[in-house]
Amino acid sequence: MSDPVAAMLGLLVLVNTALTILVLRRLGSVQVASGGWPGPSTASDAPPMTVRPGERIGDFSVTAVDGSAVGRADLVGTTLVAFLAPGCQACDFAVPGFVELAERAGRDRVVVVLMGTPRAGLELRERLDPIARVLTEEERGPLVEAFGVIGLPAFALLHEGRMVSAVVTPEDLPDAVPA
Repeated sequence: MSDPVAAMLGLLVLVNTALTILVLRRLGSVQVASGGWPGPSTASDAPPMTVRPGERIGDFSVTAVDGSAVGRADLVGTTLVAFLAPGCQACDFAVPGFVELAERAGRDRVVVVLMGTPRAGLELRERLDPIARVLTEEERGPLVEAFGVIGLPAFALLHEGRMVSAVVTPEDLPDAVPA
C-alpha cells in the first residue's frame, strides 16, 4: 500500500470516529452535573434519580407557573412526574409518550418540572400546561434536590410521596399510572 493511500485511509478513519462520537452525544440523554446542568450523559441505563423505589422524596415547596403552591404534601395518591429541559433532544423525543400518559392520568395527578428560566421553553410549557401542573427550576433547586435528579429526561411515578419508579423514558414506567 502506498503512502498516499495509507494517509487517506487514516484520515477516513479519523473522520468516521469523530462523526460516530458526535452522533452518540446527540442521541444520549443529558446528565445533571454536580455543579449544574446540562452535561453529557455517562450511563444511559442508570436511573435518572437517586431516590430509590420505596423511599420518600425530599420535602419541597415551590410555586407553579399558574401561581399555585406545590409541595410534597400536595402529591397525594399516585402522581406522574417529569423533569424536562427545553433544547434537550432526548427530552423532546420523550414528550409524546409522556403526554399520552399524562392525559390518561389527569392534570391533578401530573407534575412537570421544566429546567431553566421561567421564560425558557415557552412552547413546551404551553403544550404541557393543559395536562400538568408545570413548575420551572433553574440549576440545582429544591425540586432537583428533593427527587435526586441526576439526568434528563427523568420520569417518576410516585405514590403518597414515595418513589415507585424512576426512568429515562415514559414508556418504561409501570402500568400503575392512574387512569
